[in-house]
Amino acid sequence: SFNTRMKNGVTFQGGTSTGQTVTDNCEIKAKLPESGATNPYCHTATGFITQFRGLGSYTVPRVDVQFSATFQSLPGPSLSATYSASNAEVKGSLGRDLSNSATSVSVNLLAPGSMYGDRLNQLDLRIAKILRIGRTRTNVGVDFYNAFNSAAVQTYNGTFVPGGTWPVPTAILPARFAKVSMQLDF
Repeated sequence: SFNTRMKNGVTFQGGTSTGQTVTDNCEIKAKLPESGATNPYCHTATGFITQFRGLGSYTVPRVDVQFSATFQSLPGPSLSATYSASNAEVKGSLGRDLSNSATSVSVNLLAPGSMYGDRLNQLDLRIAKILRIGRTRTNVGVDFYNAFNSAAVQTYNGTFVPGGTWPVPTAILPARFAKVSMQLDF
């Protein structure tokens, strides 16, 4: 990360982070096969997931107008595909009915961390005018959110239905909008 404040009133901040998650339950599954009968993925690794964030601001001297922007670039959400297999479908490979009179069982079709949605890139902007009257200071501004008007998917429905429309988005980034604000300091 970095943080810079220059003499001319320009400020920059930003940073990045990356990492991966590895889960290994293979030894447990080998000793207790019934512990993961519907999840064949005992060893999973997400791969490196990286995000970037930054902001900048500048106040124009003499006219007291502020300009600022924030940017973030985040990895897309992890996708899952869970299939609800009926007792009749499972009975052929299992050789018996499901235990506890269950009518279906959830089966993971994708290894965790193997597929991700599209990356989310968002830019927010702000323009504000500072008004000074005596000892009071008023800041009147306009904020523009999601300036790219991105419709990046934030979450997906992970239920898989043959012939269905998997993966179905359940939440997207809100559309571009503006907000007018005023702050009075006295």
